[in-house]
Amino acid sequence: MIIRHAPEVLIPNNAPAPVKYAAGELKRCFSVIFSEEGPAGGGVRVVLDPQGAALPAPDGFRLEIGPDEIRVLAGTPRAVVYGAYGLLEKMGCRFLAGDCEVLPRGPAALEEGAWDDLPAFYARELFWRDAMDGAFAVKLRLNSARSTITEEMGGRLAFYNFSHSFSALVPPDRWFESHPEYFSMVDGVRRKERTQLCLTNPDVLRLCVDGVKKWARENPKCRIFSVSMNDWYSPCTCPECARVDAEEGSRAGTVIRFVNRVAEETEKEFPGIMIHTFAYLYCRRPPLITRPRHNVIVRLCSIECCFAHPIAECGCESGGIDVQYGSARAFRGEKKNENAFLKDLIGWSKICENLYIWDYTTNYANYLLPFPNLNALQANLRLFKGHHVTGVFEQGNFSLGACSALGALKTYLLAKWLWDPDLDGEALTRDFAAGYYGAAAETMLKYISLWKNACGENDHAGIYDTSDAPYLTDERLEEADALLKKALHEAGDVMYRERVERERLSVRYAHLTRLPLDAPRRDDLIDAFARDAEALGITELFERKSLSSSVTVMKKSRFALDRSAAEAISYPI
Repeated sequence: MIIRHAPEVLIPNNAPAPVKYAAGELKRCFSVIFSEEGPAGGGVRVVLDPQGAALPAPDGFRLEIGPDEIRVLAGTPRAVVYGAYGLLEKMGCRFLAGDCEVLPRGPAALEEGAWDDLPAFYARELFWRDAMDGAFAVKLRLNSARSTITEEMGGRLAFYNFSHSFSALVPPDRWFESHPEYFSMVDGVRRKERTQLCLTNPDVLRLCVDGVKKWARENPKCRIFSVSMNDWYSPCTCPECARVDAEEGSRAGTVIRFVNRVAEETEKEFPGIMIHTFAYLYCRRPPLITRPRHNVIVRLCSIECCFAHPIAECGCESGGIDVQYGSARAFRGEKKNENAFLKDLIGWSKICENLYIWDYTTNYANYLLPFPNLNALQANLRLFKGHHVTGVFEQGNFSLGACSALGALKTYLLAKWLWDPDLDGEALTRDFAAGYYGAAAETMLKYISLWKNACGENDHAGIYDTSDAPYLTDERLEEADALLKKALHEAGDVMYRERVERERLSVRYAHLTRLPLDAPRRDDLIDAFARDAEALGITELFERKSLSSSVTVMKKSRFALDRSAAEAISYPI
């Protein structure tokens, strides 16, 4: 089927807002694709029907392409929006980044037939800043709770207090002085600072149930509420908590028993609401006895893993994770050892009806450092799908500015694989490079390949690596810089040059932080780098640390190891 003129777009009478949004997006893109083909006509129609197909996944859609009519069929209005973009992709459109949309010029060729397109995961959340913009997120078929997707665009997951919520439910500043028994006992002493909750205390259960019910009354559109540990260690080891955890063979024992009780009590007043918790740090291992209730979501977190290699192939883990200070111990274990995380994934998948993942896709201690995880991203999503995971949160660089270290490419690939982890990664990467880097595409593909293959079998990559990591050799950085200089020469257009320059910041940062403190003109070079970074939209070098103070860290500490001068910043996420 060849379409030579902009098709007519038809929607039902009284169509919901997302169907109107989808129709508007089709008309907008058609006006560009067929701008040189004359006015609309030729008899081809596109029909959008939000009740036209009963599919096994609520966000799935069906495309029926006939000689005179194209039908986008779904079971929900949001799925119609996804279907509209799916149709545009079949016509050659590519939505590569928030500032990079590629629309071909007609005529457009479409194969006739019918296709169902279903997502691999129910919850598809991408915590890279570009993908948090609603208009771009829906083009990527994301439904992220932390995005700005509006109801008009189809809406997002209705999730309240997404992550660490113990202190929000039972604030230490309010309760510790009068009831220290509500909080963690560590080494025989109740702890106020960096504490968790005593999960066998009946009053703590009552406070948490009351707190969740209050959240539910105040947020009637939300269907998921988080009852989850604070973002550090210090679990309670009082005699009763220790007894339960010993019986369960894991500190997840007290967590799951507690969260099950919260879910059971909440369900009495709010049927259909889900309670979300973590399998993270000290409670990652599944319990031996207790199974999560049907209305409990367990989110397994991969923070200790090596991200240079697929999880199924590499059992190495780092320890001593400290999220507040952005640090971890060195990797331990052999590449093909017992693989504790894989064992935990399999264990949870056997007992948990609603298993989600929190995965990590950048270097949080050094946002700009090259992070060689491209070989692991797709394989890990396939692994998760194969073990019945239903929701994935891919955390990346969520700073308010632009990103480097191939962040734009990773955002695009992750979004595509969250929908279908079997899509051809090489083809997606070629598409991205052609549209995002223009005439510099071939050289940038070589640059991408350089970092994709940077880690050998015994080199590992963690989310708090510094610039003395084994894969950041002088030779590899020199090769990378040579490729980027060549790409700059080829790019031509100022937009493509800026994108290459932003990538070059990654190599410049690695080089500068590796220089000895007495290297000639070191501070001047860092100042020039800082000016360029700010001009190119970079707002953070380290997670939630101000740019200016981070530059001071670069000057005073080789490898930017001493973060004592880094000023913390806060913003809504």
